[in-house]
Amino acid sequence: MSFGETLVKILYLILIIELPWRELVSASTRICTHCCDEIYPANGTPVYYMTKGPKGDTGAAGPRGPQGQSGPQGIKGPKGDPGLRGEQGEKGDRGEPAPLVPYSAFSLARSKPLLGNETTALPLTFDKVFVNAGNQFDVESGRFICVHPGIYHFTYTVQSYLDKFLGIQLMKNNEPQVILYANAVPRRIMQSQTIMLPLLRSDIVWLRQAKGSRFAIYGNSDMQITFNGFLLFHDRATQRADCDLDDDCL
Repeated sequence: MSFGETLVKILYLILIIELPWRELVSASTRICTHCCDEIYPANGTPVYYMTKGPKGDTGAAGPRGPQGQSGPQGIKGPKGDPGLRGEQGEKGDRGEPAPLVPYSAFSLARSKPLLGNETTALPLTFDKVFVNAGNQFDVESGRFICVHPGIYHFTYTVQSYLDKFLGIQLMKNNEPQVILYANAVPRRIMQSQTIMLPLLRSDIVWLRQAKGSRFAIYGNSDMQITFNGFLLFHDRATQRADCDLDDDCL
């Protein structure tokens, strides 16, 4: 037998063996992958799953990724119910006593006339004390001496003398502030004056009759001549800056 004949026979035998096997494998694969998808998904084959190894161990966790961006704020929810009332706390320590409120007020009267002279202006003095709260009015000299700085209210009333001029000034220290004035008339008339003044500690307020014998005021037991004053508003800041912190200054 020649080499060519031998080769043809061998190829024929291979074809006889290979073709039926291919048909068998092809038919088996189509049947299994078509009707057994749950067992062999994704077109797998029985050979693959029979030779598949065991599941490996879980790997180590990877590094933590960067934090994502904050999402948009949600809608505000409804207000909750009030909580239960807590227990009453312990009583606190006793506080410092409140500072004393400064006060100052006076009301005085004169029961005698005052006749002027040609040499000097005369201060008015008083012989009847109605009020001297704080004892800041010096009755002997007829002068109010300020202890608490602030705004003060003053008023004074006098009666004119027959056929005499009326001229009474309210003085702050040595400076005239206001005056009561009237021409000489053959009758007695009552007049009054009112003023508010800012005072500092040690300021002095008093009444003065104008110089000259033509000036006079009339007074008797009816107390026509009066002088009144009181503190309206205390200036605490000025007092702290001006005070030596002694007992008389508080």
